[in-house]
Amino acid sequence: MPGEKNLSEENIVRMAQSGDEDAFAQLVHMYSADAFRTASVVLRNRSDAEDVVQEAFLTCYRKLHSFRMESSFKTWFYRVVVNLCYDRLRKINRENAAYGRISLSNRTGEWDMSEVEGRLDLKEMVASLSTEHRLVLTLYYGMDLGVQKISEILGIPAGTVKSRLNSARNLLKERLERGREYAL
Repeated sequence: MPGEKNLSEENIVRMAQSGDEDAFAQLVHMYSADAFRTASVVLRNRSDAEDVVQEAFLTCYRKLHSFRMESSFKTWFYRVVVNLCYDRLRKINRENAAYGRISLSNRTGEWDMSEVEGRLDLKEMVASLSTEHRLVLTLYYGMDLGVQKISEILGIPAGTVKSRLNSARNLLKERLERGREYAL
């Protein structure tokens, strides 16, 4: 874009809104480094920060036609970045809480493993379960939904939900015990 250095942010945004991909690329160039720093501070994870920034640019690109210039593009974009960071943190916290609740509900007597090792093992073990088992565990522990609500969401009888929950718990308990035996 000849003379692009003299263009204001507003002009660049208007050009991007009219379909000029080079103008949008210039916005990416202008704000990606600061957006990454912001996301890194909030998330404390490079990969998550990169994902959030990429998702934020995609979101802004898709919604650019609705941007009304009531604030600067930079302000609007950073608001999207921060909101996506908070969404990512909520997701991470839900996952960690779910694994923690599963771990606590499975602990008995001598099952006192370190929390970090237990969560890593548990995440791997949950990931190795069938889709049906992972789904009911996630909805029950991760989303705090009751059996009846899960039944409605999945379109299966409540008894089937209870059965899958019980099977999933038993599979996890069995695998955790087996893992403990190998560690000893």
